[in-house]
Amino acid sequence: MSIVRIIEALLLLSVLVMIHELGHYTAGRLLGFTILEYAVGMGPKLVGFKRNGIEYNLRALPLGGMCRFYGEDEGAKDERCFNAQKAWKRFIVILSGPLMNFVLAFVLAMILLIGWGVTDETKVLVQGVNENSPAQAAGLEIGDQFLTVDGKAVESMESLTDAVRAADSDHMEVVVLRNGEQKSLVFTGLFNEERGANFMDITIVYGSKRVGLGFAIRESAAYCWEMAGLVFRSLGMLFSGEAGLKDMAGPVGIVQILGQATVSGWYTVLSLCVMLSVNLGIVNLFPIPALDGGRILFILIEWVRGKPVPPEKEGMVHLIGMALLLLLVAVITFNDVMRLIRG
Repeated sequence: MSIVRIIEALLLLSVLVMIHELGHYTAGRLLGFTILEYAVGMGPKLVGFKRNGIEYNLRALPLGGMCRFYGEDEGAKDERCFNAQKAWKRFIVILSGPLMNFVLAFVLAMILLIGWGVTDETKVLVQGVNENSPAQAAGLEIGDQFLTVDGKAVESMESLTDAVRAADSDHMEVVVLRNGEQKSLVFTGLFNEERGANFMDITIVYGSKRVGLGFAIRESAAYCWEMAGLVFRSLGMLFSGEAGLKDMAGPVGIVQILGQATVSGWYTVLSLCVMLSVNLGIVNLFPIPALDGGRILFILIEWVRGKPVPPEKEGMVHLIGMALLLLLVAVITFNDVMRLIRG
């Protein structure tokens, strides 16, 4: 994979994480939290500026971003500290990160549906025409839509195949739609002796149709729900033993997958980003220390107890959780690298 594809993939992955942090940032601003920094990227600071007491920085490594609150991992020294805020406010700020990932997934799904439409199985289009084929000799072009074959309407791939097989191999009349105009073509020499049937020697695909806003909203929600189900089924396979750590993809694996997707075009890239954004939102809600779900769990415990867990104890739990998560990421990354080496 070229360095350009790697950079593109890193930027796409960073956008998903930046949107997550933007959720924390937006909720924090609206609820009056003191924010110290919102950064794009990680590592050493490259450039930045300060406005209203908040630093806005661009950092060297294109790996996500961060939103840093005043007194986030400390006791409530003063009223500006993160932990001095009311529990319901902290709950909303923490929840807003994963929620923003779900919103992003929904918006991207909307873009896919409105921009590319949905598959229309009544439209059969030419995707490729092989050289020295009956189709090339007849003048068939990429993008042509089949309308009729010997007067029979083409309403699906199956109907096209059946009509071609039943046609006279030395004279088949086809009507296609090309650039809004109907074109009549005559095919000859269709019979393929090796296969024992008529073949145009082409590649075909279904076309698409535009959808309205209402349809796009309903289907986008359904699509995101389907992606969520896929995430839970995949996790279920891990717990049941049907899949293992070797089947998981870490940062290296995700960058590789995104890089490959950029070759296929924006439709593939956006579809993958929908799945990754849903995945990021769900995983962050798991009640695991150091993740948003772990922090939400401590707020729920605070509500039940009527008082917060001592910050030093909560901080220790998150520290241990982060160490274990980093260890897991290291193992998965090692597997990703080994897969790359083995090809």
